[in-house]
Amino acid sequence: MSEPLNVLMVEDSETDAMLVIHELRRGGFNPIWQRVQTAQELHTALNSSTWDAIISDYRLPGFNAFMALKIAKQSQKDIPFILVSGTIGEVSAVEMMKAGAHDYVMKDNLNRLPVAVRRELRDAQVRAERKQAQNLLQTLASNIPGMIYSFVYHLNGSFDFEYISLGCLDLLELTPDEVLENASLCFAQIHIDDRAGFGVAAKQSAQTLSPFFYEWRLATPSGKLKWVQASARSECRENGDIVWHGVLLDVSDRKQAQELIIHNALHDPLTDLPNRTLLVERLELAINRAKRVDTYLYAVLFLDLDRFKVINDSLGHLAGDQLLKTIAQKLKTHLREVDLVARIGGDEFVILLEDISGIEKAIQITERIMTDFQTALILNDSEVVISTSIGIVLGTKDYSHASDLLRDADIAMYRAKAQDRNSYKIFDIEMHTQAVNRLTLETDIRKALEREEFVIYYQPIVDILGDAYGGQSQGVSRESGRESQMQAVRLIGFEALVRWQHPTRGFILPGEFIPIAEETGLIVQIDRWMFYTACQQLATWKTKFTNDLPLKISINLSAQDIRQARLLEDIDQTLAKTGLEGDFLAIEITESMLIENISKTIDLLTQLKARKIQITIDDFGSGYSSLNYLHRLPADNLKIDRSFVNQMQEGNRNYQVVSTIIALSNQLGLVVIAEGIETSQQLQWLQQLGCKFGQGYLFSEPLSHETAEALVASKTVYLSSDEYGEQMS
Repeated sequence: MSEPLNVLMVEDSETDAMLVIHELRRGGFNPIWQRVQTAQELHTALNSSTWDAIISDYRLPGFNAFMALKIAKQSQKDIPFILVSGTIGEVSAVEMMKAGAHDYVMKDNLNRLPVAVRRELRDAQVRAERKQAQNLLQTLASNIPGMIYSFVYHLNGSFDFEYISLGCLDLLELTPDEVLENASLCFAQIHIDDRAGFGVAAKQSAQTLSPFFYEWRLATPSGKLKWVQASARSECRENGDIVWHGVLLDVSDRKQAQELIIHNALHDPLTDLPNRTLLVERLELAINRAKRVDTYLYAVLFLDLDRFKVINDSLGHLAGDQLLKTIAQKLKTHLREVDLVARIGGDEFVILLEDISGIEKAIQITERIMTDFQTALILNDSEVVISTSIGIVLGTKDYSHASDLLRDADIAMYRAKAQDRNSYKIFDIEMHTQAVNRLTLETDIRKALEREEFVIYYQPIVDILGDAYGGQSQGVSRESGRESQMQAVRLIGFEALVRWQHPTRGFILPGEFIPIAEETGLIVQIDRWMFYTACQQLATWKTKFTNDLPLKISINLSAQDIRQARLLEDIDQTLAKTGLEGDFLAIEITESMLIENISKTIDLLTQLKARKIQITIDDFGSGYSSLNYLHRLPADNLKIDRSFVNQMQEGNRNYQVVSTIIALSNQLGLVVIAEGIETSQQLQWLQQLGCKFGQGYLFSEPLSHETAEALVASKTVYLSSDEYGEQMS
């Protein structure tokens, strides 16, 4: 298939023109052609059409190839110019080629023409593509957010730019001409702290002819500080000059984004204080420094805000967040530049005091912080006084890990919180030993649940005002084995008390493991098991003793139980499985559990009452006793805390407290139960004050289910003349 070809012929002989056309056709072209003979005709043809090639005779009347070539070049069109002549000499042909002609063919050898045309068309296409690429590069260079450059370092030590794009206007605030005339203007902008590094990178690239890649800061004439990144290819020219072809980009936004990412990774988003990650890094540095420098001392303060949850729940989380931000600012005012305060979660803060003189300095700062916290804050138009519990650890060479420092400071903080809020404790090794024992005990509790090591003991609750009281009988005291005069009181129920039969430590009393179980949440599993087992035991006694058994089992619930959404469902399932009615049960809750969410608690107790389950407020008088909630509670019984009973003396303050509680209960229609009765004198005073029920070692210690069953059979408890001074339940 013939190739189309638009040919402009500069020829005065039509015959010669046709010979050219004929030869092009023989060579595979399908020419469309126009013949011109004058300069004017050539101008007109060039401007009116697009031509693939110009084929020109050497001499025309009043016109020649040199003039035609000049006109073609002036048109700014890259059209292959081929000379076809029968008279041109070699010297003239060379001059034409130097002037810009692409090839020449003798008229007596026209068979070369198609080859020459095809070659020149191909070369013209390459030139067009190259020019297009150059134009594209120039366009890109003018639009990228940076500048393209060619930079030369000469053997004599001088340097200059061979090319620089318009991007230098924005990047360097210099024109291309300014940079090309004086390259030092560009290098003068390199930040003084980055010049040494820049020089090292450039020298290495020059010596090894490796790519140059470096980031540095520029200080522009207007005072802006920019981060730039250079990426260039280096080469060595024949004369020994080193040249870099590259691009310089403004990477300030990326640098700022990186710095922000790093900052956010190391800081708390709410308070903008350092977070745990940054704190650990600083602690590790302090630990290593203490090992190297004998005189270096540091301290760690672990702070936990007291009653923060109450503030959050009452004033809202926004107020809680504002409080945390205020606390963060307060803490920073008490520290030096070398110190650090971090928020590691919730309402917990940690302070690292660097290079201190001794523990006295840490105590001084701690006391200053606690004094500052006594100043009231305004949150949501409410005046709030916040306190904090602080644990202090003095850093020594014995520490190797930041986690150990935080652990010990945390232990000391919890010791402060447990003993007296708004106080501080200094860590000692005994605290660590106790913490390890506590962790071991927690593990053992989990195993005890799996191995069923818990047992229930039952302490009798008796009617100390009933008609049954006053009878006497000779008997043997269960505790001492001695004969004694014994008085009988009527058994009205039991309080179920959990005990732990540890496989190696023996009997463990509740006071040792219940606080840990409550803290870890294991108390819920223990109480669920205890509730079912106690109900099952009472159901067994009801089946075994066919007579009417008006006994109640009192079972304690923890604050964790109250929060369980499944509590009522679990109670209903237990009653259904054991066949018990709710009126055989009494649920005991402490005063401190009531204030956490009084409305929710009242709703829960009301639903328990609907199941005929009695409600007993345990340890009354030891907590937050307040008529604000007492009259609202659907309670049946009040238990006087044993601390009041044990310290009763007629006419003393504790006696008056007990008297007031009993009088108050009578007015509210509540039955009073006194616990911890250990002496006959205590019993007598309670009877005089009108206390209805009681329990304590004067009647019986907590009993195994086998021993308790004997009391169930008799429905009577014998009051021994022996008195016990130690209460263990």
